[in-house]
Amino acid sequence: MSGLKKFLLSFVIFVTLCFFGLKWFVNSEVDKELSRAVAETPGLAFSYADLSVDIMDHAVTLEGVDALFPSGQHVQADEVSITAFDQKNAVPRFATLTARGLTIPVTPQNFGDWAPYLRGMGIETLSGNGALDYAYDPEGRILTVRTLSLDDPKLGSLRFSGQVGNLDLGGFRTEQGFSLDIREAALTFENRELMDLILADWAARMNVSRATTLNSISAELDGLANYADSQQNEPAKRTMLGLKRFLNEPGTLTLSASPAAPVPVLYFFMGRDLFENLSLLNTDARLEPAPDF
Repeated sequence: MSGLKKFLLSFVIFVTLCFFGLKWFVNSEVDKELSRAVAETPGLAFSYADLSVDIMDHAVTLEGVDALFPSGQHVQADEVSITAFDQKNAVPRFATLTARGLTIPVTPQNFGDWAPYLRGMGIETLSGNGALDYAYDPEGRILTVRTLSLDDPKLGSLRFSGQVGNLDLGGFRTEQGFSLDIREAALTFENRELMDLILADWAARMNVSRATTLNSISAELDGLANYADSQQNEPAKRTMLGLKRFLNEPGTLTLSASPAAPVPVLYFFMGRDLFENLSLLNTDARLEPAPDF
């Protein structure tokens, strides 16, 4: 073997050892920082089976994740991949992550007053894949949620995006919620089995057939749309009609708010009715038909 070939082979081996050594070091340091962050958060119980760092993609992947938050919420995931995370602030100002194999038990801690209703329909857990991508601008005091999603293979897929202003993220208290302003929002739901469960539950509560229940709710939404039309309230009218179409042909529904100017949350507690609020937010309900299988 020539001297040049020996040198090249030795160099390749050296680079390989350096790469894996660096990867081991980074993994170790990330593990230490994560353990420190958990220890410094009162009431947080967080564990994982394995941790790896992709140096090229700048991604941290945790496997076998189990998280119990201070407020009582309990979430598990087969895998969580973090590609961006603010480590400089106690409340992160940005984060981008995806989760695979999520398991969220339907408990009062996780879902509040909705838990008994969901469990009454036979929904014991929500599961599937999720994603979170947000950023906070401290100078403008604006929180932008680019993606917050959960895709349950049985019930359906839910995706949210939006922007709120006048938010002090680091020092936020519940009573400050009235000072927030809504700038834009969009909630998209792709139905699978959830609407069938809801309609069956409504029919059972009313002690009538599913068809009768559907006709009754459709007539009520028609009445609300007609009232909105009489008030020349186009956002409320199209929202009610969109909900009616989705109820009868559940496919993919997008509820959106795109006000001409930011709307303070306080406005909703100043004597306005539902129709005035829908007009203020400039809401819409758009429907995509269910796919053919």
